[in-house]
Amino acid sequence: MDNRDYARVLSEIADLMQIKGANRFRIRAFENAARAIETLELPLESVIDDGDLTTIKGIGEGIAAQIYQIRDQGTCDQHRELIDELDAGLLDLLKIQGLGPKRIKTIYQELDITDLQALEQAAEAGRISALSGFGAKTEEKILTEIARLKEGGGRVPLPRAKAVAQSLRRQLLGVDGVQSIEIAGSVRRGRETVGDLDLLVATDDPDPVHAALRELTEVAEVLASGQSKTSVRLHNGIQVDLRAVEPPIFGSALHYFTGSKEHHVALRTRAKRQGLKISEYGVFREGQSEPIASGTEEELYAALGLAYIPPELRRGGDEIDLAAEDNLPQLIDAGDVRGDLHMHTTETDGKASITEMAQAARERGYQFVAITDHSQAVTVANGMNADRFAAQIEEIRRLDADIDGIRIFAGIEVDILKEGDLDMDHQLLAQCDWVVASVHSHFNLSKQAMTDRLIKAVETGLISCLGHPTGRILGGRGGYEYDFDAVVDCAVEYGVALELNGSTGRLDLNGELAARAHHRGARFVLGSDAHSTRGLEAICFAVQQARRAALPREAILNCLDADAFPAAVTRPAAH
Repeated sequence: MDNRDYARVLSEIADLMQIKGANRFRIRAFENAARAIETLELPLESVIDDGDLTTIKGIGEGIAAQIYQIRDQGTCDQHRELIDELDAGLLDLLKIQGLGPKRIKTIYQELDITDLQALEQAAEAGRISALSGFGAKTEEKILTEIARLKEGGGRVPLPRAKAVAQSLRRQLLGVDGVQSIEIAGSVRRGRETVGDLDLLVATDDPDPVHAALRELTEVAEVLASGQSKTSVRLHNGIQVDLRAVEPPIFGSALHYFTGSKEHHVALRTRAKRQGLKISEYGVFREGQSEPIASGTEEELYAALGLAYIPPELRRGGDEIDLAAEDNLPQLIDAGDVRGDLHMHTTETDGKASITEMAQAARERGYQFVAITDHSQAVTVANGMNADRFAAQIEEIRRLDADIDGIRIFAGIEVDILKEGDLDMDHQLLAQCDWVVASVHSHFNLSKQAMTDRLIKAVETGLISCLGHPTGRILGGRGGYEYDFDAVVDCAVEYGVALELNGSTGRLDLNGELAARAHHRGARFVLGSDAHSTRGLEAICFAVQQARRAALPREAILNCLDADAFPAAVTRPAAH
């Protein structure tokens, strides 16, 4: 299990306790424990294996006991008891952005509502707005949020799904007879959200690996199990499908179970025109039973007269025509990234110092970083005022000179305020090297007002990059509404880059919007939005979205080396 899975269960306990009306100190204890685990730099399971959980600040013996149960069962006694006493449907209500446990408590106690369907019916009937402290606007927002959740269809954000899939893969890799095991499906293609997990195993003896999956502590229910496929549901609600195939057809099976459906339809059409057929067992000539290609994906594409198509491009668009012409875009990979341009330190809401973040980035092979702590409008993150920011710029200049092997650029994540003003002294912004401008409040402005707000910020000539440009939170809130093309065109005019934010809750911009912006001439930056040294790993998700967008290296600023980067940036001081 990932740290976020443990934190989620503890957070749900705290929320359900609040709905129940439990002791506030007990509630706070679970909230603090969840926060401590979510920000822990080490995997929690390594702490469980190596030592005493109570060494983690915020975790006492009682909560430690619950955590051990979560590891073994995916849940714990406290969690189960609250769900049994209240209702499991309340967990769905907690997914509604803007409600929170306090308001859900009122809805639960006043209207006896325990699930989304009942809540939707009550809102449509006007019963929510009649409650004290709610009103028509809240009722309308609830209906909008319910519609968004329905559209999501219970899909899991990619970073969480990938962490779960990697954990399962590690546990099954050592099973007797397993020659190789890969994650397939939409996780491999880099889709932002995932419906279920697909694992593919090459083995001559499938029984042991099927048995091993069924017996994992994460598994809550076995849905089906046979010689070729086992399907289970985990305690966190995610379905996992494990398929076992013979090693000679592993490549063709991996291709088939990676998808997408649209890509496969187009491939089958091409194969048919060539007198071939393609399936999970390989590429065959019509009327023959032995495949002409099956061992690797490269062989499979070559048999169809195509260059290898990376998983992120298998979307049923023009990728097959481009592969036939040997004209596929050259996608970037993690090794092309020379620096990270969005991270936070202990000066605001980060968990590591400037020195620690720089050294961790150097260990990753980076040539440069930009430190981008929050401005003062983000009070919950202890945002910097002008005096603190001025002092931090001086500190970064000193550390840049003292620390060998990596450049440290002075930056900031400055808030774009409601009217489009920047939340920092303009002279200080002009002094630093890199300015990420982001929206963290007033998400519900009209489309025109939000468009004007973003354009006004760009037109200051003081910003280098628009941070997480849609403002959406995966599994949380949708993005704010604005004229995307108009803002992109303005950013292109002023030389302002757009961020692909890889942090686990965002993936913003996504691949589709990044491709759209690229066609309009935009430049991009990949950011981890790291709040700890471990958080630097999130850059991989930004890379994958860049691959889905087919962005070339020359369009991405942090693919430049440390010497070329400053000259390529639209520097605030130049204005």
